[in-house]
Amino acid sequence: MNTTPPAWNPIPVDVIIPVFNERPEAIEATLDACLNQTYPVSHIYLIDDASAVPASVPRRIESTGKASLTRLPENQKIAAARNVGIAKSTAPLIACVNCEVLPEQEWLATCVHYLSEHPDVGVCFTRIVPDHPNRLLSRWRMQFQETKFGELTGSAHFAPGHAALFRKEAIEKVGRYNVELGNTGEDSDICERIRAVGWETHFVAQSYCVSIQENTVREFAKKELSRNRWESTKDYSLIRLIFDRSKWTLIRMGRNLIKGRLFFLPVDVAVWVMTIKIAFSRRLGGFERKGRTFLTKTRGVN
Repeated sequence: MNTTPPAWNPIPVDVIIPVFNERPEAIEATLDACLNQTYPVSHIYLIDDASAVPASVPRRIESTGKASLTRLPENQKIAAARNVGIAKSTAPLIACVNCEVLPEQEWLATCVHYLSEHPDVGVCFTRIVPDHPNRLLSRWRMQFQETKFGELTGSAHFAPGHAALFRKEAIEKVGRYNVELGNTGEDSDICERIRAVGWETHFVAQSYCVSIQENTVREFAKKELSRNRWESTKDYSLIRLIFDRSKWTLIRMGRNLIKGRLFFLPVDVAVWVMTIKIAFSRRLGGFERKGRTFLTKTRGVN
């Protein structure tokens, strides 16, 4: 069955891609995947959330007039970056797609068709699969850090942030993303609020997106810290963080032992070690910043 609505009257769809310190090749691959959809994209808004090295749109893509870049003056986290793109969009449908996520060519056609056939649905999404599914680190990430997907299309609690198609009306009805949540829980929050005003969130099994995320122990550790809502000791103490991560690591290792997943145990340990290492590094960085501030003030007094 052809899932694309009539070519002479497509519903406009804008795509919003927030980026922060992303690989240039990952940005380019994500832009290409969105532009190569069988369903036409109206415009892509690339929102650079104050990357250390400013992001850019490749010239060959920029020349199409289909993509534009907005740079934020300071890092505001993903919820705020998405809101900037939403404010710029005039399309009735908005696809929020993360960098390093490549929707397959029929993804947008499938999702647009689904929303057109289900007026009570305000958000829909599909599964995500890794580009190298048989590698150990890919398997660990999909088991412990990604949403579990079923086989049947239907109602879901929320749409994970990798790629989701929204009715703009639903987003605006709830006041867009909650910027206070930053990078954690913003996806479930907006879906809960959209459900509260009358629209559902649905999983669509007929399509998928491919993740080209670099699977490294460091990236896994950074995600563990984000899930713990810990950026520095301003959030809560290092001792508490170590206790929490140690407890959950032991629980995870116990489950892996019981289920015979012995090959995951070295990754469990490596992620725990890297998480603590990054936390200590951030703590020491805080001491260094305080020291520099103290010296500056002292010199000013003298």
